[in-house]
Amino acid sequence: MTDVLTRPTAPSAGRDRRVRPLRRLGRSLLYDALLMPVGVQVMADAMLGEEETAARRWRRLGARGVQSMSSARTFGYGLLSAVLGLTSWFVMLLLVLAVVRGPFWGLVEHGPVQPGTWGGPTRAGAWVAHGLIAVPCIVVFLFALRGIAALQMRLVQGTNRWVLPATIVVAAGSLAFFWSWLQQL
Repeated sequence: MTDVLTRPTAPSAGRDRRVRPLRRLGRSLLYDALLMPVGVQVMADAMLGEEETAARRWRRLGARGVQSMSSARTFGYGLLSAVLGLTSWFVMLLLVLAVVRGPFWGLVEHGPVQPGTWGGPTRAGAWVAHGLIAVPCIVVFLFALRGIAALQMRLVQGTNRWVLPATIVVAAGSLAFFWSWLQQL
């Protein structure tokens, strides 16, 4: 009789398939978190005429196949990357708020539940309502962060012609959103 616990087993292919998307998501989140500082450093490199240093920064961040560009192009890509980095930070803030105020609503909200509260008048109903609303938002925020990282990576790699106009539209939309959000504060 063979002992199942002592027999060496090969890692299952199914488990590897589940881990890969989580690793990609983790890399995208790290890439997004570093976009702002790296974008500012790349703009400084462009102003100092250090295009090769800027290309090395992109490659170190994770963008493969990045070639040295002109100073103007390097500065523009750094500016777009800084704006996308700010957008990523804002989406990450929304993600954290959605997690804390959604599924964990009952742990952070200790006051009485008013009749106008989502899911009220009971605490359990309000907790369920906040959780059910927040979970799809969390998924959307994660997809948005993954998309921002993929768009910026394609921008600096120069793979497709549509990437630059799409990045400009996303950056302009992000700036317009930030401006309107700041005006309502």
